[in-house]
Amino acid sequence: MPLLRTSSKTFPASKGVMSDIPYVLRIEFGELARETTKIVGKPIACHKCNGFLISTDQIRDDPKVGRHFLCPFCGTLNVIEGEVVAAGDETDFVIELPPEATKTAIGEVSAGGRSFLALIDVSGSMAGENLSAVKRSLTTSIDSLAVNAPDTMFGLIEFESTVVARDLETGHPVELPTSSFMSLKDIDEATKNLLDKIRLVHVGKNADKLKNHVRALRDQGGTALGPAVAMASTISKHRNVGRVVLLTDGLANEGIGALEGYQVTPGSKFYENIGRRFLDLGTAVDVVGIASGGGMELKTLGLMPEITGGTMYYVTPNELDRSLSELAGSAMLGRDVEVKLVTPAGVKVKDASGASRVVLDELKKKSGGKIGVVGEDHELYFEVEPSAKINDQEIPIQVQVAYTDNDGARRVRAVTTRLRVSDKEEEIMKSLDPTVGATFVTQKAGEDAVRGDREKGKKRLSAFRSAMKARARAAPAPVQQMLEKADNVLAAEEEELVRQEERMREAPAGGAAPSAAADMSAVENLAQMKRSSKKIFEDEDKA
Repeated sequence: MPLLRTSSKTFPASKGVMSDIPYVLRIEFGELARETTKIVGKPIACHKCNGFLISTDQIRDDPKVGRHFLCPFCGTLNVIEGEVVAAGDETDFVIELPPEATKTAIGEVSAGGRSFLALIDVSGSMAGENLSAVKRSLTTSIDSLAVNAPDTMFGLIEFESTVVARDLETGHPVELPTSSFMSLKDIDEATKNLLDKIRLVHVGKNADKLKNHVRALRDQGGTALGPAVAMASTISKHRNVGRVVLLTDGLANEGIGALEGYQVTPGSKFYENIGRRFLDLGTAVDVVGIASGGGMELKTLGLMPEITGGTMYYVTPNELDRSLSELAGSAMLGRDVEVKLVTPAGVKVKDASGASRVVLDELKKKSGGKIGVVGEDHELYFEVEPSAKINDQEIPIQVQVAYTDNDGARRVRAVTTRLRVSDKEEEIMKSLDPTVGATFVTQKAGEDAVRGDREKGKKRLSAFRSAMKARARAAPAPVQQMLEKADNVLAAEEEELVRQEERMREAPAGGAAPSAAADMSAVENLAQMKRSSKKIFEDEDKA
């Protein structure tokens, strides 16, 4: 499957053509794992819009201007100096070679961010079944990493009323001073002072030692979750950590980031800021909430996986094995991922989905931005539309995905497609792929639900279904089949929103307090907001 897929091979010539159906571009990041033409070096780019030179056929020679090309996207004249490097239809540019793994005064740093930092809640509420399940699942994950990814660097932070990191070479505890708990700045400084005592180690060489540390975990005290996450962000910065996995069953209630009682920095603001910090570091944050009857306020903790491209689970102790196994086995294809969509004059970005709400505005305004970490099922969507009547018979669209790969190399995958332009609806319908628009609308409905407006999400899904049904009879037979499949999927997504509403109505009165029902819905909404076409349509095929 291509990295860039469109709603149709034909683009509407004006806003009035099929205006009730979004024209959508899908970027499938799983395609980064597929090898394509690779060039070491930087492509030639337009100095105005950054569109890459597509082909040497665009180059012209002029006695006055010299060697140059007119940008096919914005029409700007660009003088060419030096070696000519064209992007073609699809090319992977290696713009920075990978660094070597290094040993520093604060321990070994993995070159590509192949590292797994576990944050384990060992507060009193974890006593018994929950902590036993965590130990069992982490031990299994360590065994899996030791076999399948032995070079992964592993780190451990355990928290209750205290926050303790580990020198995993010796097993010695390294405690974060409780005097720093109320200030992010103080936690940063305290963690920096402790870094030479905190060691991450290779899983493959130290699996037995790591499992012994996990088995030794004991429960006690409160839940200083915020200070633990803040400490993890500082360690991640200095150790190039690629993935932080937080396991908890309780409400953060001590130090910065506490979700009960008065806080100078509200919890939601703290976790959004920490999420942005991890985003800048290229670190994915996953949150695993262990159901224990009480509420964890996963809607707030979920800001971290939402912003960084991570995953969130709400599981029973018996389901913990599966969720941790998925996290340990899921490969990150790119860190520090930045996306740029280049469109010609007359085509503008109207909306976007598949990324954090905090970056969606940037994606819409700038036709791109930084979106964090991506894996094989991650997809990003842009809704585009004509901003004026398009008179050209064909238009180019280019997507550029800049990312750091698992070896630490900085790369840019560039894909260019050319779309026919027509003012006839039947021309667009001939090659319509409704799965693209259906997944986009599903993600937007999930975004509505995350914002607390499930009714808007249901209306969005219903409107798309109605627009599709109105055209189904006149569509070609293959398109009709896809329309039916898309309608089945969207009907299921509508039903999920209805179930969430019913669950929330049955939750204890005074819904402002954290509850298990709210936690479950928060996880489902975030999953819907990031639902991939592979997930929803493969599930439909299996049904």
